[in-house]
Amino acid sequence: MVFYLVGLGLGEAKDVAARARDLVKGCSRVYLEAYTSILAGGKEALEAFYGCEILVADREQVEQASDTLLAGAGTCDVALLVVGDPLAATTHTDLYLRAHQLAIPVQVVSNASILSAVGCCGLQLYRYGETVSVPFWQDGWEPTSFCHKINKNLSKNLHTLCLLDIKVKEQSLENLLRGRKIFEPPLYMRVHQAAQQMLEVMRRHREAGAGQAGQQGEGEWLLNEDTPCVGLARVGTPSQYILRGSLKELAESDLGEPLHSLVVCGECHPMEEEALAKLATHFNGKQEQRQKNETGRGVFHIVGLGLGQPGDVTVKGLEIIKKCRQVFLEGYTSIMDGGVEAMEVLFGRKVTVADREMVEQRSDDILQGTRSGDVALLVVGDPLGATTHTDLVVRALDENIPVNIVHNASILNAVGCCGLQLYSFGETVSIPFWQDGWEPDSFYDKICSNLDEGWHTLCLLDIKVKEQSVKNLMKGRKVYEPPRYMMASQGASQLLEIIKKRTSEGQPTPLTPDHLVMGVARVGSQSQCLKACTLQEMATIDLGGPLHSLVVVGETHPMEDEYVDMFRNSAGCKNPVNLCPPN
Repeated sequence: MVFYLVGLGLGEAKDVAARARDLVKGCSRVYLEAYTSILAGGKEALEAFYGCEILVADREQVEQASDTLLAGAGTCDVALLVVGDPLAATTHTDLYLRAHQLAIPVQVVSNASILSAVGCCGLQLYRYGETVSVPFWQDGWEPTSFCHKINKNLSKNLHTLCLLDIKVKEQSLENLLRGRKIFEPPLYMRVHQAAQQMLEVMRRHREAGAGQAGQQGEGEWLLNEDTPCVGLARVGTPSQYILRGSLKELAESDLGEPLHSLVVCGECHPMEEEALAKLATHFNGKQEQRQKNETGRGVFHIVGLGLGQPGDVTVKGLEIIKKCRQVFLEGYTSIMDGGVEAMEVLFGRKVTVADREMVEQRSDDILQGTRSGDVALLVVGDPLGATTHTDLVVRALDENIPVNIVHNASILNAVGCCGLQLYSFGETVSIPFWQDGWEPDSFYDKICSNLDEGWHTLCLLDIKVKEQSVKNLMKGRKVYEPPRYMMASQGASQLLEIIKKRTSEGQPTPLTPDHLVMGVARVGSQSQCLKACTLQEMATIDLGGPLHSLVVVGETHPMEDEYVDMFRNSAGCKNPVNLCPPN
């Protein structure tokens, strides 16, 4: 039988994938991991939703008594429900390893997490550096390393997502020493508390003298009270709140109830500035009330479909789609198993494919439908993972059209399936198809910059859908090339070409042919395939049909090494199939 690790998404029972709902209902035992996040309505809401008993698994059970979770999974299906994405925390990765050691089959159902849903504030997800955690300070324990990591990201003009501390079922030192099972009330760090701790670190830094930053190996100290930041609260819920301001201003803010996150902004593109301003104005915690009161136009829903199976759409998203007057599918930045036909069967609605021209140049064809009712645009992955979709949301807001975002899993968080800690990834890069006379290599420099810091790199591989040749473009002929999807082997080959060229020119090449990489194919599908090997080897390996991604591995923790070792042989690939759509 199977041990299911099921992501619940951002905080409501209906944020779960539609297929996961059915899987959970078929399980003999269902646990809720209840200490790394919180869920609206808690255990009771889930029991009402699934119609079964939910057993709460606390930190002690998950981390020290995992055998009780896995017991029986060899003879019956067992599920562990995790708020967010199930492999975003090392705790759950470790649980996967333990199940693997016991020869228990594990199936992961990914979902949205703040690591991808942070795109709701309009900043480009590719422009984030290392993620940091801001812990509650306690007497005698006031770590400051998170500020040094933020400073390092700023030195590279990168944004920083700061995850704020959660204390659930914690014991005081006295009760711990006395062996008393008495727990403190739960604590959830707010944005203003995190900002205040950062300001205190800066105050101490100034008092310690200008030489401290150099001693820390950080170079110039860039974080200051005027650094632009974004406070996020209750992302993905009807009361979502986005607040922009300086670090000093956010230290005096009140964003209400948890969960909160904080973004420290690096260098912002003008498009990011515009999107942030408009999204912060719209998502002020009162948008649901505004949608109900202003009934002049329907709502523009932008719905994430997840990783590529029709059933990956969330229950919330599915209900919205079925109620919409018009449904469009953005059909050029990714692919979906079964295509439009499979979606129309599941949704019970006609789905109109929106190509690049419609989304980017004729958005009125989509938005004008809100004059007579709700409209949904379906996007594979998370809806705000690409600047194209963020720009469309901004256009809707410019026309005073109410906007609703339904998040879902994307490769940016689902890449946790390879066992590498998501907090240890640096800037995401895109590897484009090379063409005659056009062979850009800036992505290589970004990979090397990540390696200098010990960070992993997620490389997104190019997709060409409904593209015209230069000849047809110049002649004005609407003739399109067959779709192309870059494979991990081709991405590796282009990296090897850059290494060869730079070596011949006498330039340093931190990335070498013998470097460890991971090929990731069809994540989240039944034919998911992962392979760990050298870059040189990856250039010769066939991982099957698209979609592929490539991970360049940075410095690893022993637990990461153990996980990656599972994919050093062909056992990591399960029935690779050709998922290319017909030409």
